[in-house]
Formats: sequence, structure tokens, C-alpha cells
Amino acid sequence: MPDQANRLRLLMRAGGREAALRPQAAAPQLIVVASGKGGVGTTTAAVNLAASLARDGRRTVLVDADLGRADATRLCRVDDVYTVADVLAGRRNVHETLVRGPAGVQVLPGAWASGAVTDCEPAAQQRLLDELARLGPHADYIVIDAGSSLDRVVRRFWQAADRVLMVTSPEATSVTNAYAAIKLLTASGRAPIQTLVNLAESAAVAAEIGQRLARACRRFLGINVESGCYFPFDPLVAAAGRARTPFVLAHAAAPASEQLERLASRWTAAAGTQNFGRIDSTRNRLATDK
Repeated sequence: MPDQANRLRLLMRAGGREAALRPQAAAPQLIVVASGKGGVGTTTAAVNLAASLARDGRRTVLVDADLGRADATRLCRVDDVYTVADVLAGRRNVHETLVRGPAGVQVLPGAWASGAVTDCEPAAQQRLLDELARLGPHADYIVIDAGSSLDRVVRRFWQAADRVLMVTSPEATSVTNAYAAIKLLTASGRAPIQTLVNLAESAAVAAEIGQRLARACRRFLGINVESGCYFPFDPLVAAAGRARTPFVLAHAAAPASEQLERLASRWTAAAGTQNFGRIDSTRNRLATDK
């Protein structure tokens, strides 16, 4: 019996050494999709970006983090037995909460109108970020629909982000609010920011808006904001939204689908040559940020 116990101890030690030598999976890239004003298509952009990445063979998780609304969950037509509220409260972990969505996207459903969610403590937010960071063996990308809120929860997402996609429209107030959101939230993080102009009349209009935002951010904030892509006004896109279907799947040849495809391709190409995954690097700072 002592010999058996000794052999067991030796096997456990050997297993521990092998685990220590085994390469750790890199943290997935965290992409935050946000806006400075509601109604500009943030959820549409987040859901279709996630579907586009998944269609390209990238393991993708979509987090419905526009807390209190759950619009991405509705657009993906998934069941929400458990939601992000359960993860924040510690009742479930991320793995227990994910459900399969369109194109194989794994969806972390949102929670409808819950003050307890929107006012969650930093420790709860950190638990969510920690669990997302540990999805490396199962996910290449995590797309967060952060909506138009500028609260402390969204600021923590910006701190952890590898990329931010700022959604705006040609409407003057939308552009102004996008700049205001960038000004406020870049104090929390310095992830690369790119713009998505929704409902643009043309590529020239979208380019002019992107350039205007870039000039203002460079001049007054000292940061670089790049043009990402744009969605032209397209009845097919609106129809897909009403049908609760990602337009990149329903209308793959639509100009908006092609725009997202090119953006996703640039990001996946860049991921092969750059070191992302700052979710872990913000852990200590977030834990003490009240």
C-alpha cells in the first residue's frame, strides 16, 4: 500500500511538470463594438461582425453586453435561459451560459432591464473578464456589443479591448456623440479605434465622416482613429434585421457584407503578426478601479 501511494505521488508530480511545460493558449482577441448614441446600428454591426468572423472559420463568441436591453440576443434568435446577469452574479460561469447562434457563433445572452446588472460591482465585472480571457482554447475572437452606454462597465471593456469599433451615422449629433464617447472612454484604454459609418449615402460620405472624426481626435485628443468600414443604406440590410437574421448570411453579396468581410480579413491577417490579448494585462488595474 505505501508503494502504491508513493507511485501515485510520483505520477501526480510528473503530470504537474507536463502541465507546466505545455504551451498556454493565447487569450482571444477582444473586440468592443460601441457608439455614442443609440439607434445607429451598434448591435447590427456587432452581430454581423461576429457572424462574418465565424463564417471565415474563426471561433467566435458574441457577448450581449448592452446591459438591460439584450438586443443582440434577440437578433441572434437564441434562447436565454441563463444570461450575462448570471455570470456577473456568480450563479453560472461563461461556459454554462453560452448558446449556439447563427453561423456557429457562441452567444453569451444579454439580460433585459436589470438595475442590478447595470450597477454591478467591479469584482463582478472582473470575474466576467477573467472568464472571457480563459476562453483561449475555445475561441479566437470575442465580440462585445457594448451599445451606447458610457458607464463604468463599458469603460472596463475598453480597458481590456484589443480593438474598438466605433459606430456612427452621417447624422451630425451621431458624429458629435461618437467623438464625445471616444474622448471619455479613451481615458480608460488605448486600444486601436476604427470607425464604422452606418447608413452612409456613399463611400465618399463615409470617408468624409471618418476623416472628420480622425482629425478631431488627433488634434484635440492626441490619438489616431482609423476608418474601418461603412454600411450603405440598403433595404436588404433592413429586411434582414426585421427577419432577425444577420445580413452577412442572408445577403452575402450585399455591399455591407463585403465591407465587413474585408474588415474581418484585415483583422485576422493582422492577428497573425501582432501580439494581442490585453484582457489579462488589465487584471490588477481593474480589480482596484472603483
